[in-house]
Amino acid sequence: MIADGPIFQLCWVVEDMAAAQQRFTEHYGVAQWFTVPDVRFGPEFCEFRGAPADYTITVALGYAGGQQLELIEPRGGASLYAEQLEQIGPGLHHAAWVPEDYDGALDAARAAGIEVVAQGRFEGIGMEFAYLAGGPIGSHIELMRLSDDMKAMFDAMIPEGFSNPWQ
Repeated sequence: MIADGPIFQLCWVVEDMAAAQQRFTEHYGVAQWFTVPDVRFGPEFCEFRGAPADYTITVALGYAGGQQLELIEPRGGASLYAEQLEQIGPGLHHAAWVPEDYDGALDAARAAGIEVVAQGRFEGIGMEFAYLAGGPIGSHIELMRLSDDMKAMFDAMIPEGFSNPWQ
């Protein structure tokens, strides 16, 4: 099995971050957003479709109850997010899991013939990610490896009464 347990995150690619945040807040109960503008992912740490990637995105994270939601607005460069806006438009982009054995999950995906379309790491904060082609389900699947510091940050964001999958 590549990933099991609860889904950690659902992500939408958006064209207008402010409008998307407002909609999720007004209609879907996301009380608070943690927004990081213009996050750059460079070619020394990321790849897209087998080649070094250099792109910038704005990211917003929030919780609807115990479910983490992510909004991504592409800001420049070729990426899986910009590709979706160009080919499909805004919408659900991926569901993410945090497997106990990240490397084993990636090996299992490759052994099953699932394409890893993008991957990389976010230096300095302790996060690695890999996007698997969705195939017949459409949206991508993201596998994440999170440092203890990243998990603690997410634990501090989740509303009272809820917990993240690693707890």
